[in-house]
Amino acid sequence: MILLKIFLIPISLLYGLLIWFRNKCFDLGFFKSQSFDIPIISVGNISSGGTGKTTHVEYIISLLNEFSSKAILSRGYGRKTKGFQTVVADSKVEEVGDEPLQFAQKFQNVSIAVQEDRSQGIKKLTKEGVDLIVLDDAFQHRWVQPGLNILLTTYSNLYIDDFLLPVGKLREGRMSALRANVIVVTKTPKALLPVDKNRLIEQISPWPHQILCFSYYNYSHPINIFTEEEEPLEEQQILLLTGIADAQSIKDYLIGKVEVIDHLEYKDHHPYTSKDVEKIIETWKEIKSSKKLILTTHKDAVRLQEFKEELEDLSIYYLPVEVKFHEGEKFNDLVLSYVRENTRNS
Repeated sequence: MILLKIFLIPISLLYGLLIWFRNKCFDLGFFKSQSFDIPIISVGNISSGGTGKTTHVEYIISLLNEFSSKAILSRGYGRKTKGFQTVVADSKVEEVGDEPLQFAQKFQNVSIAVQEDRSQGIKKLTKEGVDLIVLDDAFQHRWVQPGLNILLTTYSNLYIDDFLLPVGKLREGRMSALRANVIVVTKTPKALLPVDKNRLIEQISPWPHQILCFSYYNYSHPINIFTEEEEPLEEQQILLLTGIADAQSIKDYLIGKVEVIDHLEYKDHHPYTSKDVEKIIETWKEIKSSKKLILTTHKDAVRLQEFKEELEDLSIYYLPVEVKFHEGEKFNDLVLSYVRENTRNS
């Protein structure tokens, strides 16, 4: 593995040079970032997935409950369509992507849309009366200048300790973090010790224009992906099924609570097939217990719902997760103040 990374260093350096040149073109004004006269909040990272963007977008949308005309705009990763698409609860994954569909199923009164050209997507949404937009995974989309730029990095893999692709997981250099107004260290322990917090502050060393915050995950009772019924985890034998970038948080949460018999682990945004479903059913049948369930994520659930006929007789549940903040009032006040000061009717 070390030898392979040595061979990949020249590719990583070339990639870094190209990204540096692109960013410099924006910094010097050769490429133009477009600003808008409504609040635009960007949530993203400089790593290749697994930092918790989806859950943090959901947190922010819930935080902004007092504002009625709001939207989430995503590029719709993995969809087979192009251009602007409105997302509703019964949209198809291949048309809009799994995460936007998850948003639409969770937030019935929020406009959800996908558009690879975020500038055009924002213009379309504002014409429809939207006056507040949260951009999902848009830190690299520099054609739009957000009013509030939120950068996420995980507790177990800080961007300052990582390297550029393909040697590491960084999509751009560490200095790109300077564009962020807020840096959130995600997936921290629920009990974040002061010594740990001080270490993180010292390691990241935020600039004077940046606020550093810390968040963690809070899980609740699993929900059936077809009936929406809840089921407690106690005394269950679990078949864990994930198609996300990093399942470690879920595995850590389950330790000491249940017995995980098997883990079918797929790549992020995995497009489940009939063959995968056959494997799931086969593995399920191999668990000889009267108290067993298949546990997956909400993102996987929106994909698996398309196989209702094959899977509805199985006990298949997703594990709801929400973001909580240590000293959450600091983050909340910053977001709410920004939006209130920049809404058209303020």
